[in-house]
Amino acid sequence: MVNVQYVIFRLQELLFGVEVLKIKEVLSYRKITPIPSLHSFIKGLINLRGTIMPVFDARERFRLPSVNYTPFHTILVMEIQGRVMGIIADEILDVLDIDPQSIQDTTNLPPGLQPNYLQGITHNNQDMVLLINMDRLLSQEELEALDAT
Repeated sequence: MVNVQYVIFRLQELLFGVEVLKIKEVLSYRKITPIPSLHSFIKGLINLRGTIMPVFDARERFRLPSVNYTPFHTILVMEIQGRVMGIIADEILDVLDIDPQSIQDTTNLPPGLQPNYLQGITHNNQDMVLLINMDRLLSQEELEALDAT
């Protein structure tokens, strides 16, 4: 089986991975225009070269403590179920080649994480990396709410 590349990023002390092919680009943090939303994890909109794009807070999505964002944070621009959107991350750490057979199931996750969002768990040295399944990150209802903004 062929290894798959994942971008590894940090939220608080947890490490997450997203398939490289899902990421369109990485931006430095910028001003986000807040919008009224049904979902508190949707932080607002940014203008990316003339395209208005929703941005959501991965910390809030995964029930982690919120922080005040600074220019040191990043926004990963991704395609999720045919929609381009940004996800705020604390820091991008690495790109890893991961053997799909080394990915473990999500039965023993840290408290507060939602297993349905995750593809599985792998390890990088001594660190656990939670791999996000981008196609299950948002529910159909949440995607429809984004479409309405």
